[in-house]
Amino acid sequence: MALRVSTKELILFVFAISLAWSSHGVEGETRISEEEDAEFERQLKIINKPAIKVIKTHYGDIYDCVDINKQPAFDHPLLKNHKIQMRPTSFPKGLFDKASSSSVEETSNVMPSEIGLKDRCPPGSVPIRRTRKEDLIRVKQNPSNFQPQTDSAPGHHFVSNYVNTVPYHGGAAWIAVYNPTVSKGQFSNAVMWIENGEKNTLNSIQVGWTVNHALHGDNRTRLFTYWTVDGYQKTGCFDTRCPGFVQVSTDTALGLVFENTSVIDGTQYITKVVIFQDVSTGNWWLSFTEDDVHIGYWPKSLLTGLATSASHVIWGAEVYSPSREDSPPMGSGLLPSQGANKACFFNGLQVMYDWKSSDPSPLLLRRRKIDNSDCYDADEVKEFEVLDYYFFFGGPGGSNCGN
Repeated sequence: MALRVSTKELILFVFAISLAWSSHGVEGETRISEEEDAEFERQLKIINKPAIKVIKTHYGDIYDCVDINKQPAFDHPLLKNHKIQMRPTSFPKGLFDKASSSSVEETSNVMPSEIGLKDRCPPGSVPIRRTRKEDLIRVKQNPSNFQPQTDSAPGHHFVSNYVNTVPYHGGAAWIAVYNPTVSKGQFSNAVMWIENGEKNTLNSIQVGWTVNHALHGDNRTRLFTYWTVDGYQKTGCFDTRCPGFVQVSTDTALGLVFENTSVIDGTQYITKVVIFQDVSTGNWWLSFTEDDVHIGYWPKSLLTGLATSASHVIWGAEVYSPSREDSPPMGSGLLPSQGANKACFFNGLQVMYDWKSSDPSPLLLRRRKIDNSDCYDADEVKEFEVLDYYFFFGGPGGSNCGN
């Protein structure tokens, strides 16, 4: 018997899931009733699309190869008649002409971190991470009234550098990839934000790495994205956990584990992240790794402020801890004053003006005020030879970081 779900029911369900996936809290023991178990089974039939092929990673994740035209993105009512764009119509000129392995000050042991599925999906299908019952249980355990990207949330800390005041059509950077130790209720991210709008009209697209047990069920460092068009009120979610992001790559997917992470005084593993607006369609593309893999895009039709351009490009990090817990480490766990081979870093910062890549203008660079520089900090952006613009960031966290 076919499962029948009304459009209204699906929208309400997706809204509830997107709120829950964008929230974090203390995870504890929860028993579910037979009724709840049956409801979870019903939800999984809606969320997980039929698989043409199944790929299991050596970390135990399952990626379903889903018909590209039946992927979760197209459950969004605004994408009902969307025509898939398989590749960008153009790539920003001059983007990352600089060598990725060039040194940050005295650092010379810099290598790209490996990421990607060992197998690929057949033509006409794309990999979507399968939602499992334990994922839904974690959603239920986490309160839905906490939005992780808001400055005012207790236990939430940011460091960042940014550019503002002129229209942008993208941003890019190399990020050092670390694996900070966090508890089940905490997270630690390194992120690039592309934004336009204020408060309730804020459009934000984010990409970077995260260690987040509530989101993924483990403490591995993973690729993540997030988006919202109303300041985290009702829209948006992580990765493909609600309709919106259109996946096109057959072997690089959101939520994948980074195979290599940096070691203090050892090899520094990095990853490249790029978000740019297509000159013809206005869609915002996510490209990744040294090979400029185009993972997919956020359609222009979902966006309001970002439909035309971005007002801010931001590079930085954020951590969260529930009340009465020590704040988790950020980056490598060391402050930026420790410098190369020790502190985490962004380098090769670039922005797109008029669909051409450029170094950020020093006159427009700003640094976010740090609430407790003994716990977390970020350097001002510096200029250095072929890398041009870079900065160190991070910190140990601890018991005296404040709310």
